[in-house]
Amino acid sequence: MARIAGSTAHVTRQRILDAATTLFAEHGYAGTSMRDLAQHLGMSSSALYYHFPAKEELLSALVGPVLEALDRFAEQAEGARLGQEELVRGIISVLDDSGRTLQAIAAEPTALRVMVDRHGLGRRLGRLDRLVAGGDDPAMRLRSRCALGAVRAGIMSMHAMRQRSGAAADLLSGPDTTPPSPRLADAERELLVSVALAVLNAPLPSGFEATAERS
Repeated sequence: MARIAGSTAHVTRQRILDAATTLFAEHGYAGTSMRDLAQHLGMSSSALYYHFPAKEELLSALVGPVLEALDRFAEQAEGARLGQEELVRGIISVLDDSGRTLQAIAAEPTALRVMVDRHGLGRRLGRLDRLVAGGDDPAMRLRSRCALGAVRAGIMSMHAMRQRSGAAADLLSGPDTTPPSPRLADAERELLVSVALAVLNAPLPSGFEATAERS
């Protein structure tokens, strides 16, 4: 009996997380209240608060698996000494697995503040920047930040386009229309890899090294 109750709680919790991802994507993290979420789910606010006592707890449950996956990849990559392209492909793969979640929350200043303060987002991204840069050379660190920023922005924008196209298809053809794939197409993935590698290997503008040394 306890096992059934635990299974039911897990299903309910996942249902809440799925609904939160949808509402955060549609209305933003700051624009979605716990009351909105409870109404969307057709449950009482007290039932929702039983599973998640605060909206920040919801956010933590959503981003926790993403950050843990990035940490695992970073640990494996540090031991394997991967090349630039392998690192970029690995990071894209991890982020693509969580693209819908990232698209829902990563552009929200309020959500980002929670991720920085409670989950060490800046430290985690810095670890990836350093990995791709191959060290602490200022020029390579800047290239790495720009390259990974382009990757993150590309993945989020592509998932946002999928969400909009899926919503449009529902309006035009009904809910039985086949939804768009939740993952990047091969061509999209290769484009992101090409963009990141182009940034990482771009020539330095004249005077950059002297400026970096002074700073």
